[in-house]
Amino acid sequence: MTTRMTTRMTTRMTTRMTWRRGGVRASERASERAMTEKTCGVYDGTVVVHVYDTLSAPKPIFSSFLEGALHVAEVARAHPNFASAHFHYALNDGENAIVEGLPNACFNFMTFDDVRAKKVWDAFGDLADAIEMGHANQIEHALACDEVATYAPSVAEPRSVLAQTCAKRKEIQAQGKEAPVFGFDESNVVMFVGVKTTSAVDVATWMNTFGIVNAEAVVGAGSFQDASLFEVVSCSKSSEREHKFTHVARVSLGPCGSDAAKVKAAEDAIRRACQSMDANVFVAPYACVYNIGKRGTPPGALPAVREINRKKKEAAAQGYVAAKN
Repeated sequence: MTTRMTTRMTTRMTTRMTWRRGGVRASERASERAMTEKTCGVYDGTVVVHVYDTLSAPKPIFSSFLEGALHVAEVARAHPNFASAHFHYALNDGENAIVEGLPNACFNFMTFDDVRAKKVWDAFGDLADAIEMGHANQIEHALACDEVATYAPSVAEPRSVLAQTCAKRKEIQAQGKEAPVFGFDESNVVMFVGVKTTSAVDVATWMNTFGIVNAEAVVGAGSFQDASLFEVVSCSKSSEREHKFTHVARVSLGPCGSDAAKVKAAEDAIRRACQSMDANVFVAPYACVYNIGKRGTPPGALPAVREINRKKKEAAAQGYVAAKN
């Protein structure tokens, strides 16, 4: 296992039964059994999914949305259970979308080991305070979630990506070493799915209900990586009882961002399926641009580091062209 969550599961189910028994396709029964198996091994920590309906500057304390949001990530690092934060930009033009203040131009995805979603805020009260300060004058939702199901086209590894990396992190720490950040690769397209439903979600068949298998068919088994379903438990605002979403799914479609038509088709497939639960389901593609660990580069400096790296790549590319000509 590498330090990135991008290793593709290579063992796949290739045999599909197609005959009928008692009027029910045997392939469907086999699929249901496989789906039940693939919901095992979920992450036993907490995931905080932070979504932003508005991106106005949280003045007078911070001069821009991003400055405030990354301040929250910095404070989150001090949480005793903090493991990582993964800041996602809207696919293709996320930086400009953030500058323009477009709704849902980004989202943050933070993991906290060994604490459940009901207790993550009480474990470190400063985090909720930082969210309130870093996102003043905004409509935002920091949703503490439990991972309740996972789907990856692999029989060999039933655990979710988050569960695998948590186990690896603990293994390294048990050796007295500092675990690296297990991050998401920016080249992978991430589909964010948020639904609000009063109906129970069957975790054994959620990948059908949410259209995940349809999206997988669109991008192809060679690209699709994994998906996880999260149930919203609490919010950073103690007074909030009814949350923006009841469930969130993070779907990694793999490195298919260069094919806009394919990404849109996968998005539409998920939206059509989810509309049976929530007519106003939110579905949008993103890419993870910052992987933040307990230590390392301060989150507030990451945009500058990103810009420096971008300019270096552009300069290198121009130098190559000049030399070639």
